[in-house]
Amino acid sequence: FDILTTVGNYSNARMSMPSLQLEFRYDSGCMIAFSGRIVRHGVDGVEGDRIAWAWYMKDSVHIYAGVPSCGWARVEGRILTTV
Repeated sequence: FDILTTVGNYSNARMSMPSLQLEFRYDSGCMIAFSGRIVRHGVDGVEGDRIAWAWYMKDSVHIYAGVPSCGWARVEGRILTTV
């Protein structure tokens, strides 16, 4: 999984995950954890200053923990699948 954190002096940011039909408030200090390989995501531009800080789980962590990697996301028609 990946963890995204955002900080700064801004307002009205929204994190969207269109493949899941979800949208979240993405205010300063917010943290969202999800698999960026599976879930398409994005944040619209905002007025002010914003820094996004991302932590990515490396494949070696999956191997060490015995958790299979899900592969990369791809869209086939309207269905999101993993490779």
